[in-house]
Amino acid sequence: MSNPTIAILGKPNVRKSTLFNRLVGHRQSIVSSEEGVTRDRIYGHFDWQGREFNLIDTGGYVPDSEDIIENQVRFQAQIASREADIIILLIDGRSSITSSDQLLARQVQKSGKPYVLAINKIDELKMEDTAIQYYELGMGDYSTLSAQNNRCIGDLLDAVLKKIPESDYLDKENTYDISLAIVGMPNVGKSSLMNRLLQEEKSIVTPIAGTTRDSVDSYLKYYKKTIRIIDTAGLRKRSKITGDIEFYSSIRTNRILQDCNVAVVLIDAEKGFTNQDRDIIRQVIDTGKGLLIAINKWDLLEKDKDSLKNYRQDILDTYPTLVHYPMLFISVLQNLRTRDVLKETFRVFKERNRQVNTASVNKFIQKVTRRYPPPAVKGKNISIKYGTQVHHSPPIFAFFTNHPQLIPVQYRRYMENNLRDNFGFEGVPIKITFRMSK
Repeated sequence: MSNPTIAILGKPNVRKSTLFNRLVGHRQSIVSSEEGVTRDRIYGHFDWQGREFNLIDTGGYVPDSEDIIENQVRFQAQIASREADIIILLIDGRSSITSSDQLLARQVQKSGKPYVLAINKIDELKMEDTAIQYYELGMGDYSTLSAQNNRCIGDLLDAVLKKIPESDYLDKENTYDISLAIVGMPNVGKSSLMNRLLQEEKSIVTPIAGTTRDSVDSYLKYYKKTIRIIDTAGLRKRSKITGDIEFYSSIRTNRILQDCNVAVVLIDAEKGFTNQDRDIIRQVIDTGKGLLIAINKWDLLEKDKDSLKNYRQDILDTYPTLVHYPMLFISVLQNLRTRDVLKETFRVFKERNRQVNTASVNKFIQKVTRRYPPPAVKGKNISIKYGTQVHHSPPIFAFFTNHPQLIPVQYRRYMENNLRDNFGFEGVPIKITFRMSK
């Protein structure tokens, strides 16, 4: 099941972004907080009470404005609320009820989505009585908080939990082993790739429609494992997004990346490696997902014996860290190496779940630091004393040192490259943290 998505709506200056930053910034299990499909849209990820949530921050919503910019912000907020499973309507608790508050409250109620009315800027207990007026909005009970001062944030999240059925958090049937998202620019062959994968497998589970008409989940059996394949709507450069459908699908794709295990980024061989392709890949890496790069329409290029090597090198020249990620050259139309997508997906999934025992990590540290010790910084000698893998899916390593804040960037890269050389992790982002040793 997908993680529930919360949209924060409200007028300008009610501190929606402050609440957003509070939620995604104070939890330890944050995946990412990246710019979304417009400048006024921010996406994040957090957990509460052991449950994970996607979060959308929206621009200031002015329901009765004729201003062009405010109209666009209103449109974007409407789309975000339609994608959300629950809406937090944030109100300024220091101001009186306005006609805009009333209009916005009615629009939230008309959405048909579960909602929580949240009265912000209630910094002290003695201010609680000022919030009583908001019963006039007809939205029922409310939660008071101060996002700025971190007051009663937990009470707000508990109210959110009560609004979402328990079934929304559970994969009731455990229907799949791996979740694979097919992402990329429009018209690169995402749907064709999914159809090709489904057609060549004999034991296909019935396709199931997703939450939008332009995203479909299907299931197939591959070596006794069930793969959930998600065909996503095409991603465009943010400034190129126009219209209701495309904007909605862009939000959907951001959500899917949070929920998948592995993402295959499809690239059009004829168009070459574009800035948009690079941005999509970076988004996958930032969310900690396994990454497989597939260059489609390879059959349409004129080639010689060095074409594949040169094409790959051109991509690496633009994005050197992609040397750690599998790169396939396929033709969906000609069914050229499409089966390798599933094979590589399984391999990347296995690498993402790899757990290295602590003894092996410490032997690794001794070996690589003996070969190339950390350089002295500001006259201080740095020693890495021990380490351990603290998380998998994605893998996170903690190295304990006497001066964690002084580790140079190039030495972090050295440690990551050697981790990969020693333990694998191909196709998987690795995070390394340096902590103060005891």
